[in-house]
Amino acid sequence: MSVRWEYLTVAWTLTATPPSATSEAWGLVGSIQISRPGEDGSDTRTYDASVVSTIAFDLLNELGADGWELVSHVVERSTVTQAQGYQTVGVPISSTQIFKRPVA
Repeated sequence: MSVRWEYLTVAWTLTATPPSATSEAWGLVGSIQISRPGEDGSDTRTYDASVVSTIAFDLLNELGADGWELVSHVVERSTVTQAQGYQTVGVPISSTQIFKRPVA
């Protein structure tokens, strides 16, 4: 008998927004969209990406505790230069992860 799998996707996006005044810093907002099998739409979580956060680790721990295993991580876009609010070159600003687990 073969194992049947169900899949979950997580889309990560980092968006830089320009400051309203030249004396202010660029804003960085992170967005996580979690699409679960059998559910319409997705669960969207946002966070202030300009401050250090454990949100990524918290989500991975949450998914792991629910039996999800990471099987794919694709970076769709990353920063090329230090411009438009992105301070570090090579940082992923859009990526998708696919997780799987056996169907119960």
